[in-house]
Amino acid sequence: MPEVSLKDTIITSLNAQEPWPENVKLFQPYEVEQILLPDNASCLAVQAFLKMCNLPFEVEMRWNAEFMSPSGRVPFIKCGAFVVSELEPIVQFAANKNVSLCARLSTEERAEMRAYMSLITNVLVNAELYISWVDQDTFNAVTRVRNSSVYPWPLGWLQTRSKRASVIKRLKALHWHDKTLDQVLADVEQCCNSLSQRLGDRDYFFGTRRKST
Repeated sequence: MPEVSLKDTIITSLNAQEPWPENVKLFQPYEVEQILLPDNASCLAVQAFLKMCNLPFEVEMRWNAEFMSPSGRVPFIKCGAFVVSELEPIVQFAANKNVSLCARLSTEERAEMRAYMSLITNVLVNAELYISWVDQDTFNAVTRVRNSSVYPWPLGWLQTRSKRASVIKRLKALHWHDKTLDQVLADVEQCCNSLSQRLGDRDYFFGTRRKST
């Protein structure tokens, strides 16, 4: 387990003492012509979390959002002096300010929630990456066009080639690259069925309401 430095502890403490500002910016790629399925899902997840927590923010669309991000992934938020990217770190950042959607959940419910979040990451996220970057029809018709749309030629071609190689490397390491499209869709269906069974006839997967104002 990595050590937490005194500097990190002080920063976290100061962060927790500061209220959520009104001028928070959420940065993401352009929706109409650029953003791809995996990134769009990630951006919507963060926006949904912030809205459920009643935390004000404004969406800023930038063609180079992923290169502005400290992790190289979108979305990311600029909150005062802090820049935080991706859902889980943003959720933890909000928790440091005593803002949480799971404060009323039991220990068992929190563990179950983490298990379902892991399921979504391991199945749905990888499926989105596979369909966008590995499935040749989708890559030719959608991914290549949208990903390169904001770059001049040949930079768009080079950047798309580099990003595709990076995604394929990840999917190979996770044993997803050699799946067929039918196998990927079957995994997605099974994942959705599991989520549907967990939700049942309730409004929320966990708890009974969103964070109150």
